[in-house]
Amino acid sequence: MADALVIFTPSGKRGRFAPGTPVLTAARQLGVDLDSVCGGRGICSKCQITPGYGSFPKHGVTVAGDALSDWNAVEQRYKDKRGLTEGRRLGCQARIQGDVVID
Repeated sequence: MADALVIFTPSGKRGRFAPGTPVLTAARQLGVDLDSVCGGRGICSKCQITPGYGSFPKHGVTVAGDALSDWNAVEQRYKDKRGLTEGRRLGCQARIQGDVVID
């Protein structure tokens, strides 16, 4: 499988990453300011992201609904204990599966 294009908004920083790469790792490699006080264990919520889906003509990309890995047990536990706004994901848990735009 080819590397996926990851675009962070509003900075516009972009890069290609192997499927399975955590969003947090991609952000760090591109110099995007995405915090993670807990070291990626899914307990601090500092790495919350909002993935965008659909067509993004400005960036020349269309994002499929399966661009990120499925919601996982760590994210569910965080949502159950502390709450997580609908549509948001934890960047330390969400893994890149295809081209994606992330705010």
